[in-house]
Amino acid sequence: MKSKEKRLKIENSRFKTCPERSRRIGKSKKAGAALLVVLFVIMTITILSLGFLSRSDVELACGENMILHSQMDYLAESGLTHARGLILNPQDAGSEYWTGAVGQQLVVGSVDYYDVEVVRDDSDMTDRCNYIIDCNSYRLKNGEKIGSSSIRAKLRLDPCIAYWAGSSTIISPLTVVNGDVYCDGDLSNNGSINGDVFAAGTITGISITGQKNGLVAQAPVAWPGLETNDFSSTYYIGSVSYCVDLVGSSVHPGGSFNPSASNPAGVRYLNGDLELPGNVDIEGMLVVNGTLRVSGGNNVISAVKNFPALLVSGDMIVESSSSLEINGLVVIKGQMQVSADNTNVSIFGGLLVEDGILETTADSSGNGNSGILYNGPTWQPAGGKINGALGFNGNNTLAKISTDGIDSQKGTLSLWAYAKGFDNSHHYMFGHASQIAWLDRIQLYTNDENGWLDLGLGDDHAMHTNIQSLDTNRWYHIALTWDGTGYVVYVDGAPKANGNYTGLSVIGPGADIGNDGNPVYRDESFYGIIDEVRIYNRVLDVNDIYPPKDGLAGLVGHWKLDDSGSDVTITAAPSKTAIEVWPQAGVAQRWEQAGGAFFRSIERK
Repeated sequence: MKSKEKRLKIENSRFKTCPERSRRIGKSKKAGAALLVVLFVIMTITILSLGFLSRSDVELACGENMILHSQMDYLAESGLTHARGLILNPQDAGSEYWTGAVGQQLVVGSVDYYDVEVVRDDSDMTDRCNYIIDCNSYRLKNGEKIGSSSIRAKLRLDPCIAYWAGSSTIISPLTVVNGDVYCDGDLSNNGSINGDVFAAGTITGISITGQKNGLVAQAPVAWPGLETNDFSSTYYIGSVSYCVDLVGSSVHPGGSFNPSASNPAGVRYLNGDLELPGNVDIEGMLVVNGTLRVSGGNNVISAVKNFPALLVSGDMIVESSSSLEINGLVVIKGQMQVSADNTNVSIFGGLLVEDGILETTADSSGNGNSGILYNGPTWQPAGGKINGALGFNGNNTLAKISTDGIDSQKGTLSLWAYAKGFDNSHHYMFGHASQIAWLDRIQLYTNDENGWLDLGLGDDHAMHTNIQSLDTNRWYHIALTWDGTGYVVYVDGAPKANGNYTGLSVIGPGADIGNDGNPVYRDESFYGIIDEVRIYNRVLDVNDIYPPKDGLAGLVGHWKLDDSGSDVTITAAPSKTAIEVWPQAGVAQRWEQAGGAFFRSIERK
């Protein structure tokens, strides 16, 4: 019994100590959980810290890459600017056409480089103003490219003046200009202009592919400061003097002429008028202090780098059945006269001519009395009485014929006329008037809406009026004879008017076909077509007047007017026309054909 009670006491004592143990165990569990939380927090902070550090490293690397990429982009863009500058100013390039360079640096001694390649877009051989530029920039580290940027751009030179006329001008139907045009006056285009047109005055005409910019206060580029006397004996390249080759006669010899060690620009000079008779091939620069006449075929002038091809102080006259090819810059201080009969002028470079391009019509008599067309009379290649003819607008058109050596008290004038309309104004078929009080005057004209044919002689504007009323849209042959004492007017071979007149020097220094011959007023031209104008220094027999006959003696001028127009092509070539000449030691004259440039597109590769 006692043992049982003792056992029960022991068991009860055990039951009494269990809550305390439970409390101790609970406390241990709470401490462990807290430790786990602390460890978890520490681990989380560590992970976050490691992530932050990793992200910072990535961001730092990305930032450095972005800086490097930006620097390479900037360097590549600098390469584009480098290329643009040398394309605009090819004088500074070592060769005529700059194709680029490798290993270029903005800062010498740095580790950043760029390579630039320039390719001219020759897909259109008449447009030499487009370029494709590839620029690749990079950083070198231990011989390895660690960063790069590549850009491709298309550059357009604009404006790029192919033809500069220093006064009002008319571009004839067969003239083609591939490039921009500037006219210091009014410009009327009857040809084709593949470019923009700038003018100090008005611009009229069609076949202009670019923009028309009239009333321009200032030319897009300046006129080059070149004078023929700068090359009369010597010229310079830098500070080194060289001698020119003097042309020994007024007719240039045929053959090839090339630069030499003593004349590296190949400059040839003549003080006076010069003729290119054909088969002249000049590599260099031709300088003429006078008038240049081109009378034969296969004439070629090609400039050397940085020098013009041709400089003329007077006029340049290209005669019938002649050809001239020029590669480079052409500067003419007078007129450029081009025959409308089987001639060809090709200028690959640029043409600057003070008084513009004028068409001429040949004198088939062999006396050289060619006619110069003003204000755009139009050729009618199949619309004449015999083959072609020349059309006049009833306002200001004319053909001013040279009459050198024609000054006779006796003579015959013969022409065909086809009127398209009449009004109350005078419309002249033919006219000559002296500069002093019109004392030497001869004029055939219509005077009102009825088409009456009138004659003016000497100082009498209406020497004989109402000779015959002419119809429109019908050919008439009209002739005039004078023998020192009197005159006779014939219409279709029949005498229609006559009278006495003495002391008439009927053909003086010049006369007009299709106008009044007045040196000042030219606003009453014939309205219609004129063909086969002949002048004789004798009175023809009435049987020889009509119909007109070839081969008669005394013919001093015969203008068949069968021409179709002058064939002139001017193509801008900036790398060919940019010049840097040295008329005196250390003083350079520079000129560029292009006044500006823009990037048509920029593409990152």
